[in-house]
Amino acid sequence: MLMFFLRQFCEQKTIPDDLFDLNLRTDLSWIRRLTGGSNENTKELVSQLTTRETISINRKSLVSQFNVSEFFEPVFYPVSLFYLGILTRKDEFELSFPNLSMKEIAVEYFNEIFRIDLGQEKYKEMMQGFVENPDLFKLFSDYWQLYVSQLPESVFAQMNENFYRTTFYELCSRYLSPWFTWNVERSYPSGKSDLEFVGKYHERFSSLRWVIEFKYFSNIELARLKTPIEEFEVQEEDTRQIRGYAEGLIQEYPEAKIRLFVIYCFGNQGFRVFELTRNSPGKFS
Repeated sequence: MLMFFLRQFCEQKTIPDDLFDLNLRTDLSWIRRLTGGSNENTKELVSQLTTRETISINRKSLVSQFNVSEFFEPVFYPVSLFYLGILTRKDEFELSFPNLSMKEIAVEYFNEIFRIDLGQEKYKEMMQGFVENPDLFKLFSDYWQLYVSQLPESVFAQMNENFYRTTFYELCSRYLSPWFTWNVERSYPSGKSDLEFVGKYHERFSSLRWVIEFKYFSNIELARLKTPIEEFEVQEEDTRQIRGYAEGLIQEYPEAKIRLFVIYCFGNQGFRVFELTRNSPGKFS
């Protein structure tokens, strides 16, 4: 990946639109082979990668010798994904994606195995409209209508906020990368933000910095709330959390046009998007 980037940057003086070439993509057929050709096992593994973004691991299993035949056993799936370069060590107990590019590839596996339509014509109007008028409320509404509505019911049994964040980011990166880059889980003194839209410095949205916090309620949790989605209000602890990220961001980029959003996803029932109001320099409510 590093050599691919440097080659284009040094020879053509440009940054690649995609930070990996096609040769780095592990074909989904390899994942199917890894899971013994079972479509259900493949779905389960790919769903876990997309929702949890981590897999538990015994550290010793990464360095101990094992038979080639064991490479395809379920207990060795994490080891196999590690040696295929899809996952790397997060800590002593878990593997995770090494970078955003591998997260995108995992979502591509998910979309392919669940037959999610990503045809350009389907999303063209959605993305063009956003470039002309950057409205996160409309963008997420279109994502929900065009993408989430295609998901099978079985997927929502293991759904969480990571899934919505990652698939929303991956869809946006497909069409909006000429104007934006993204931060996922960027560290601040008060914690890690979920997702950030960052306008590229030499493009029309160069000063834009949007910080988005995702929150998730399952269908069961939504029923316990006894509050209709349209009447749900942003929670004080969530605004407190995202304001903490803004304090760090303002210190780094005082001239940036910073906006803060909290997005609540309720199973497959619906969503709410809230924007915090900026009352004064450095203050949101």
